[in-house]
Amino acid sequence: MKKVDHDQRRLEVAIAAATIIAGEGLEALTTRNLANAMDCSIGVLSHYFVNKDEIVIAAMNWADSRIEERFTGLIEQSPMPADQYEGFIMSCFPLNEQSELEWRVRLNLAAYSLTHPALMQSQDEARKARFERLVGMVVTQQQAGNFRTGAEPKMIAQMAINFVMGTAYNLLAVPVEDRKSIVTDMTLAFLHSMEEN
Repeated sequence: MKKVDHDQRRLEVAIAAATIIAGEGLEALTTRNLANAMDCSIGVLSHYFVNKDEIVIAAMNWADSRIEERFTGLIEQSPMPADQYEGFIMSCFPLNEQSELEWRVRLNLAAYSLTHPALMQSQDEARKARFERLVGMVVTQQQAGNFRTGAEPKMIAQMAINFVMGTAYNLLAVPVEDRKSIVTDMTLAFLHSMEEN
């Protein structure tokens, strides 16, 4: 009998759940639909996850981990001139099939987490950790003379988060083929606003 890698199988369930959430909405994520999508029994799913909340958290963590990978790459490159962050910020937006899936999952689950304490706690912890790392990067940029020094690092970090989150949300209402042209100039303008005058 072939041994199944437990972590790999949990990841597969999370991605399948994320795909359902992104394409059909959170209400479509039932254990029956998920089992059908994975061509397995509901019993098999219960071997990897205790309940639906655990599956939802796994789907959210998967989407966040994709963004976290890009974010970690950004931190490792710091410091650098503000305009060189264009590629990173553009990679945060839903400009292709993969990032579209990630954003649809995150936005579908944002409201859900408000009434589910375990998910909310998981998201709060991840959000706070990312924010503190971003603030640290802003401080490094300010010390290198790449970001304006007249503003609080926390304010700059929050502005960056608001810019990416708000823009990404609005882009989901625009045809994919039109999105890049919309955000390129906006991103460059935002980065120039961060530069030291």
